[in-house]
Amino acid sequence: MFKKLLLVVLMSVATRPTFAAKEVVDKIIATVNSEAILLSDMKKLQSRITKPGAIDESILLGEPIESLKSDKNAQLQFLIREKLITAEIKRQNLSVTDDKVDAEMNQLAKRGQMTRPEFEKFIVKQGLTVEDYKEIQKNKMERQGFFENEIVSKLRITDEDAYGEYQTKNPNYKPNVNEFKVAQIFFNPRLKGEGEAALARANAVLEKLKAGESYETLANKFNEDGSGNKDGILGTFKTGELKPETENAIAGLSENDYTDVVRTKQGFHIFKLLSKKTTMDPQFLKYKDQIKGYLSEKNFARQLKNWFESKKQDAYITIYDNAT
Repeated sequence: MFKKLLLVVLMSVATRPTFAAKEVVDKIIATVNSEAILLSDMKKLQSRITKPGAIDESILLGEPIESLKSDKNAQLQFLIREKLITAEIKRQNLSVTDDKVDAEMNQLAKRGQMTRPEFEKFIVKQGLTVEDYKEIQKNKMERQGFFENEIVSKLRITDEDAYGEYQTKNPNYKPNVNEFKVAQIFFNPRLKGEGEAALARANAVLEKLKAGESYETLANKFNEDGSGNKDGILGTFKTGELKPETENAIAGLSENDYTDVVRTKQGFHIFKLLSKKTTMDPQFLKYKDQIKGYLSEKNFARQLKNWFESKKQDAYITIYDNAT
């Protein structure tokens, strides 16, 4: 009787439905084109966040890494960007072989003055397995190739760009102009009447200039300086060689601009600045390469962000309701 009762109990336990909640092993939380992002991918990312060097900060698009730690939506967007880059790496055939990854790890060990086994022990101390580190390094190398092809090769940062940035950050700085090439149309008050008549002639020529007539043609026709210089060219002068009123008049001109009528002791002038040479601040020359590096990083981040926005618009991205 006891054996029969025990058998009934065991059978009832075996066939009784289990109402305890089952743990979800994995699920799809988003898709990028045909590629799935799994819940386990997000958990791996959450683990990577805590490990030095395991997150590619360029994909953060300027946000601090702390922004990922508690924001699951930010984590999901990061994973989507990773998928977009991985797809492009495959499309451009930029995959890196395991041999190249091993060679790079050997170089890293050498630069750290470690043997390969010592380097691998160091990796483990950082909370990573060697295989995890290899995968991180492989992704890094592939992305570097992609960044070089898609963005860095298209960046153009000139010395002029760097100089403009320097002047923006130093608004009180004024470049030293140390050489001018100048032309003039001169109106002599001792010819053809008194000073007022010379001023009237000067204003009449100025109106012709403003109407679009050639400075050189007008200089050859109306110049009264008696030098016979073609196109009114005075010559090239260093700072301090011209009279102060002349230097002040042309100081704010861009090349090929002309002044209004300028009055001096000699008479009336319309000057044209043909060219000028400036001396750059020695402090700028000292930091020029650093400024260009800063501008390159700034432009890289902006171009990468634009690339992601463009790719997201072209991709089929689905985020499921239970993703976060």
